[in-house]
Amino acid sequence: MKQGIGWGMAMVAGMLAVWNPVCAKERTDTVEGSDLRNQVVGSMLLTGKLVVGADGAINAYAIDGAHKVPPQVLQHVARHVPSWRVMKTGGIPVEQRFSVRVMATPQGGDNYALSLVGAAIARQPNPDEDIAVVGRRERPEYPRAHRNIGVSGTVYMALKVGRDGKVQDLMAEQVNLDFVGSPTEVAQVRADFAAHTAAAVRRWKFRLPASGPLAAESHVVVRVPVRYTMEQVPGYGEWEYYVPGPQRAVPWSDQDGMAIGAGEAGVPKLVGVGPYLEMPLEPRRGLRASGAYTIP
Repeated sequence: MKQGIGWGMAMVAGMLAVWNPVCAKERTDTVEGSDLRNQVVGSMLLTGKLVVGADGAINAYAIDGAHKVPPQVLQHVARHVPSWRVMKTGGIPVEQRFSVRVMATPQGGDNYALSLVGAAIARQPNPDEDIAVVGRRERPEYPRAHRNIGVSGTVYMALKVGRDGKVQDLMAEQVNLDFVGSPTEVAQVRADFAAHTAAAVRRWKFRLPASGPLAAESHVVVRVPVRYTMEQVPGYGEWEYYVPGPQRAVPWSDQDGMAIGAGEAGVPKLVGVGPYLEMPLEPRRGLRASGAYTIP
């Protein structure tokens, strides 16, 4: 059953975890009031196909499982995706897989503004030009204190990987939580998830591209989302609710944050190889101008 945005936001306001450092054994606290509704966003990751013309224009597109996606979301996607333009150097039209994340942000009352906040266009498959984890992939340990009270989170980790396949540096670009508290508490929880992720991921080893545009580089940048949850993950076309964390700039990567949030959890992806959009995901006119919806 599909969830309306308004209904979901109202329900999640009383369900998000609240951290009590003195007594964190039971998840008994609830949060009330409009402040929480103003922090919580809904989002969903959609996938599909693009037909990209020789000039980079979008000739056609299709969303996977469109019958599972709320009509308002499909309308918003239809308003913007056909206007995208992909950087190309010529050739013939090609069909490419893509993903796009749609966010619903509270605007007061039952109004929620929809916006596109992340997108990634897949390259044509070529294992020799891609990256892969080799050997044992150590799983990050769930922070025990947060697991005990049911706090979930997603860490978007950027890795700097040398030619020997070892992680030279890493940084948490963003940490999203289903948790609210004081600024100090929230920052601590985000830091805990980031630290546990870094402790495991820095020991991963990769096979680097043997050909293609990154084959001669001294290092590559990889992004991997790591998800922590004790509950069932929302299905395709269903809203996921969380408090988004700030995005941090990665000093050794010149890639913008357009693809953050558009990747599949646990799957490393190369940064800096395209294809790229040569324009914003949607016009920069503010959330309300991009379309506000009232959900009964």
